[in-house]
Amino acid sequence: MEVSFLSGAVVLTGMTCFEPRHIFDNGQTFRFDEVAHGVFEGVAHGRFLRVTKNGDTVTLFPSSADEYNGIWKNYFDLETNYDGLFCDCGDEALRKGREYGCGLRLLNQQPFETLIAFIVSANNNLKRIKGILRRICDRCGQPFLFEGKTYYAFPKPAELAAMDEQALKECGSGYRAPYIREAARMVASGFDLETLRAKSYPDAKKELVKLPGVGPKVADCILLFALGFRDAFPADVWIKRVLKEHYGFEGNDRQAYAFAKEKFGEYAGIAQQYLFFWQRDKEKQDDEDNI
Repeated sequence: MEVSFLSGAVVLTGMTCFEPRHIFDNGQTFRFDEVAHGVFEGVAHGRFLRVTKNGDTVTLFPSSADEYNGIWKNYFDLETNYDGLFCDCGDEALRKGREYGCGLRLLNQQPFETLIAFIVSANNNLKRIKGILRRICDRCGQPFLFEGKTYYAFPKPAELAAMDEQALKECGSGYRAPYIREAARMVASGFDLETLRAKSYPDAKKELVKLPGVGPKVADCILLFALGFRDAFPADVWIKRVLKEHYGFEGNDRQAYAFAKEKFGEYAGIAQQYLFFWQRDKEKQDDEDNI
């Protein structure tokens, strides 16, 4: 990979393992949308970002050198060699998942936004999740202008805690409204998500499930997508199907983590993303073929 800076953008060449659709449409983030073929726009870290890929060249706009080095390099996990992960694993299901999801990368997101996003995601679908989060940001996130359009940063904990439950319900959150508000209040009052990075996986997860609306699966998503636990293994319905169909495994979330850690090692969470993306899209295609 080569990095250059041109006209307020970062240009990355040699990006064979970076595919925007696989990154933004695999259920790890909800604030980016495809606005043209291969062009995604959204808000992260309180900034607008447009991501474009042409051949093996990726453009991040706008971004200074300081923003790239301080934010986007880590956000897109660009110091991890995805080309070298699981390439000779001898696992047929993972091989197919890796091949199908080539270019998928874990995003290192902000912990509070990820906490709220995955509380909202419980028993929900992608379109509704995006809509709820957009309305919450529009109501209490800090606005900023870019190219003549208003965008909204994700609310800070105190800003979100100040919303009443009715306002949150009007955003579409439904029964999740008190969980969102109380979780925001707890973080605003001193529940420090950042300190969880230094804990062991079991201890960090034990702390997270103390927050309202956070069960084992949501906790694993926060650990994987925001706190650097690459061995976290969220066991949703798609992953449980993969484990049963391809590995003959059936068990609870704790057993699934132990199985995945032994099977896939320290990057079990990246394996989970390949398997999740492949299984979800495969079953959607099967459903379409049967219509």
